[in-house]
Formats: sequence, C-alpha cells, structure tokens
Amino acid sequence: NVEWDVTKLFAKRNNVFYNGVPYPDVTFVIHMTRRPTFYVINMLVPRALLALVVGATFYLPPDCGEKISFGVSVLLSLTVFQLLVAEAVPQSESVPAVGRFIIVSLTLMTLSLLATSFVITLGDSGQENRPVPGWARKVFLKYASRALLMGDQSGHNGDELWHRYNAPPEHMQNNGNREVDGSDIHSGTERRSRLDLPARSLRESQSYVEYLLEMKGAVEEISAYMKKLDTEKNIHNDWKTLAIVVDRIFLVLYLVACVVALLATLLNVKAGRPPPGSHGDGIS
Repeated sequence: NVEWDVTKLFAKRNNVFYNGVPYPDVTFVIHMTRRPTFYVINMLVPRALLALVVGATFYLPPDCGEKISFGVSVLLSLTVFQLLVAEAVPQSESVPAVGRFIIVSLTLMTLSLLATSFVITLGDSGQENRPVPGWARKVFLKYASRALLMGDQSGHNGDELWHRYNAPPEHMQNNGNREVDGSDIHSGTERRSRLDLPARSLRESQSYVEYLLEMKGAVEEISAYMKKLDTEKNIHNDWKTLAIVVDRIFLVLYLVACVVALLATLLNVKAGRPPPGSHGDGIS
C-alpha cells in the first residue's frame, strides 16, 4: 500500500467449544502507520520554503513600503495552503505533526509582521529629530552589530548631535561681538578719515564695512543651516541603522524558531515510522 505501513501483525488461534463441538477462530491484531513521504514532500517542504521566503522580508530596507504587503501575501498563501492540507489530511481529534507545524508557522509569520511594523516605526523615529539614546547606541549599534558581523555602527555621539542640533547659529552667538567689531571698525575708519581721507571716502568705507558685515551674517546663516541639515541627516541615518540592526536580530530569532519547529516536526515524523524488519511476526 502506498499510504500505509504495517508495523506489527499478531495472529492468535482460539478453540472454543460449544456443546462439546470445537469452533476454531483466529484473531488478528494489526498495527498500521501512515507513510510520511507524501505529506513531507507535498506539505512540509513547501511550508519550509515559505518560511524562508518570509525570512527574506527582514532583508528589505526599513523605509521600503513593500515589507508589510510582502509578508501579508505570504501569510495569505500559507492560509490557503492550510485549507488544502485540511482537505488532504484525514479528520481526527488529534492534531497531526504537519498541522502543528503549520500552526506554529502561522504564529511565527504573524509575529514577523508585528516585528516588521515595529522596525518601520523605529526607522521613522528620526522624523522628530531626536538622536538615538545612548543605551540603544551602545547595545545595538556597537555590540549587537558586531555580533551580527555588521561592524561598529556607533559613529556619532548622540549628546553631541543633540547639542549641535539645538545650539543657536554662530552668527546669533556673535551678534554682539559683530556690532562691537563694526563700531571699532567705524571708529578706526573715522579717525583715519579725519586725518587723511575726505568725507566721501569715509562714507564709502562705511558702506563697504556694512556690506561686508551683511555678507558675513548671510554666510554664517547659510553655514548654520547646512550644519543643521547635516545633523538632521546624521540623526535619520542613525535611526535607520538602528532599525536595520533590530531587523537583523528579528531575522536571527525567526530563523532559529523556524529551524527548531522544523526539526521537532521531522523528529516526530521519524518517530512514527516503522522500524526496519518489523512488518510482521507471522501467523501462529
């Protein structure tokens, strides 16, 4: 039979007397197990491949909008696959090993979607322009990234970025000094003009000084704005890097859980297979 294996076969002959007449009968005891090859190839292996496909979602960038849709598509395909399995597997009160593996896989896929949502939210935390906390930078960007063979990702100091982002522009800090310098320039120019230059040259020099001071303020404003943009970019990159490291941690945990579930299912299936040479003990 292509579906069943006879693991044990016992036959016992009985002689029952009725009114002194013997009536012999034979009682057969048959132990059968289902052959797992059909279910392993057609149900277990495709499900294991779907688990690997779900693991590929953790490699997508955190800002990619296809992470959730891809995971939901695989989850729907597994749900349809479970309906086919329910029709192929005989109905019973006990859950078969393939059914338990599919239930565990559905649970892991659901948890992976929740983890993906958390990673996407974590990657978008840089929109608030808040730097990565020091403990997260030390735990994830330094030690966890090294453990995952991603290198040391803690390039910037969070306190330094926060101070640079909230610090007032340099031209605002030196505004008073600039006025003093301008007055000093004006006074020095006036003293020199009184000695050597006519009034027209004095007015021209004053206008030149004012123009240079305005140019200096504009350059300082542009420089402060570029520094602010650079700080915001570094903050966003740090949050994205943190999301990538956390996503890689979830990938490792997901693969470990899938391997443990698959090995447990295969060991359960192997334990139910008949031992070699035990197809029958003959008829006594």
